[in-house]
Amino acid sequence: MRELMRGLSADRLFVLVCSFAISIGMTIIAALALTALAFDQIVTIQIPLVATFRGFFAEGGAHAVTVQGSWGGALGVVLLLATPLCAVAIAHRGGGS
Repeated sequence: MRELMRGLSADRLFVLVCSFAISIGMTIIAALALTALAFDQIVTIQIPLVATFRGFFAEGGAHAVTVQGSWGGALGVVLLLATPLCAVAIAHRGGGS
């Protein structure tokens, strides 16, 4: 573990932080897009262990949507998206300039 932390330079740390920020952003954008789709099309979209988006007609005929999600599932998606770039950043042995 000590070798890993010693080999973690500022540029690698920056890539790790950015990969998590990008994966969080992608997860949020996907959730918002699925919410809009469920709202507009009056459909139910279910992603097992992550979230369920239910579009329906409310009283008076207006469109409505409910979202039931799991923070643990969302964290799993973020980690799944961030892992490849983090692995490359840690394993890459640059030639140096």
